[in-house]
Amino acid sequence: MIKIIHILEDFSYASGGVRTTVKSLNNKLNENGFISKILSPFYEEGDECVVEFSDQKKNPWNYSKRFIKNLRNLKENDNIDILHIHGAWMHQQYFSAKFAIKNNIPFIITFHGMYEPWLWEQKFLKKKIYSSFLTNTKFSKATAIHAITLSEKKNLKKIFPRTKIFEIPNLIDTSNYKEKELQSTNFKNKNKRYILFVGRLHLVKGIDLLLNALSLIQDSNIKLKIAGPKSDYLSELKNKANSLNIEHRVEFLGRVNGKEKNLLYKNSTVFVAPSYSEVIGMVNIEAALQEVPVITTYATGIKKEWSNNGGELINPNTKELVDALDRILNLSDVEREYNGKKLKSFVEKNYSWKSRFNEWNNIYKSLLPK
Repeated sequence: MIKIIHILEDFSYASGGVRTTVKSLNNKLNENGFISKILSPFYEEGDECVVEFSDQKKNPWNYSKRFIKNLRNLKENDNIDILHIHGAWMHQQYFSAKFAIKNNIPFIITFHGMYEPWLWEQKFLKKKIYSSFLTNTKFSKATAIHAITLSEKKNLKKIFPRTKIFEIPNLIDTSNYKEKELQSTNFKNKNKRYILFVGRLHLVKGIDLLLNALSLIQDSNIKLKIAGPKSDYLSELKNKANSLNIEHRVEFLGRVNGKEKNLLYKNSTVFVAPSYSEVIGMVNIEAALQEVPVITTYATGIKKEWSNNGGELINPNTKELVDALDRILNLSDVEREYNGKKLKSFVEKNYSWKSRFNEWNNIYKSLLPK
């Protein structure tokens, strides 16, 4: 059996979509004959897939002697066939790449969009110095690099021209989305229609564009529900809603999970993820599987065919978002349901584990010494 250890700086809910995608990958590997575990200093109570870790306080680089000890113990006691590193900027990624090179362990890196241009420009000088003098010499020796979108693959090829780079999008288990489990009714009620956003409350997510767009929609019955864990950005969003005089039309729900989240998707009139930079964005996929029309941006790396299959792709700006919202909010119930079913079918074909797990299976097996 092939033993794979996934390395993350943070596997808690605070890591957002990274937790979702890595947990899903880990589960599918274990279901298909691999031995897969996650090594991270931060996780949630009940995460059985995580290697046991003592309590850890965050510091600027997440440096952890316990992490180093755990990784060494895994190699000595259980052996490691492949290390899969997720992320770029913390001690966990740097040390794991260095450890893999020293011990001749094949390793993959998934950057989860952290090298994408918009994010790269944030704290540019600090990232440039860090990557140039510390990590890129190690990351360039990866056995392979995983890109989530074609645009990310092209961008990474410029940075790591000699490293094998392969593309597989974030995937989802469609068996978790059963039509009979949830009943949608609210979107048909003109007084209960709402636009939905789910995700981290962060500048990169484009929530400011959503607030701008809502202020330009004249129908006061249309509300905006924003679901995501509290962050420092929350007060800025509330202040913006107040300044636009739409605070009475905006509801901040906090973190939502499980059936509660799926019901929010199902009962929404439209789901919107207007991100400035993203690699797929699992919330787009989750919403589509609830047969909800989804507006997202070209910057998320979603296939361009999304717009021909019931969804809307736009550039991240207020005008295009307002235009897209107007189109979807004015659909008849029949048109909306038709678009929702079409988008669900598109996701099942292009972003499901059922249709694409074999790609991961082949990649991991190809990394092992012949």
